[in-house]
Amino acid sequence: MHEERKSQLTAVAIIGRSHASEFRTLVRQIQNSRDLVVVGQFDTIKEAVDAGLAERILANVVVVLQAFSDEYSAADAGQLIGRMLFGRVLCCYGPWCISEGRTHDIWPVVARVSVGSAWSVLEQEVSNIRAGVPALLPMAAAEEVFVHRAAVGSVRYPGSNDAILIISDDRVLRETTAEMLRHAATQVFECGTSLNQLQSVSKKLIAANAAHCKVSVLLDIDGLESRESELLAMIRTRFSTSRLLRLSSFPQSIADNGTYDQIIDKLEVNTQLAPGRI
Repeated sequence: MHEERKSQLTAVAIIGRSHASEFRTLVRQIQNSRDLVVVGQFDTIKEAVDAGLAERILANVVVVLQAFSDEYSAADAGQLIGRMLFGRVLCCYGPWCISEGRTHDIWPVVARVSVGSAWSVLEQEVSNIRAGVPALLPMAAAEEVFVHRAAVGSVRYPGSNDAILIISDDRVLRETTAEMLRHAATQVFECGTSLNQLQSVSKKLIAANAAHCKVSVLLDIDGLESRESELLAMIRTRFSTSRLLRLSSFPQSIADNGTYDQIIDKLEVNTQLAPGRI
């Protein structure tokens, strides 16, 4: 019975500074999970390769902990990804590496995930492995990764909101996010940041009897920070919001001063909007 149970577990290898403060919670979650078994912990990629990772030591998922930029060389990252070509590699980066995907070219976008979203993404990959869903290849584009991580069953989000409003000038982002969250609310609305569009969607909410119900607003104003006060004033005037959430490509750069109930990475909307957070 013990061997049968062990064969059902997902094998995970961990590489990096597992005792660093920003990674302790994630490492503890992995170690304590009833669905995972840690088959190896290594300080560096070289140590993992020398130990026979993906040869003698077989892992379904390799979790790499990255505390700072250039902690791993492109050659080491490439070697690890090559060994795990049809497996999963998740490079979980801390707050000092938030912009690395735009300024460095070491890890492919399919491998990068913020440490704040890492556990949710890992849980999803475990579900994918059990369901026979293949891993994305290293050359997958950011849009493919976004859709892949958004493909989570509606059971995760109980319909606790009367309405959700997504405000963004990025049409693809707001329409994709709206589609993702349709199971989380009775009604989902989306619009751009112009005053005319906000007035128009306000009329739609009023017509739907949702303007003064339990509304959650997801606001994307990257590049429009000078309009933040104006937009927040209109949102608070027109919508009796239960929650106000900020979408951003640079969540670590936004001060947590109480203005927003939650600050969310745009590329990880689905994983960071955990049950009960909207």
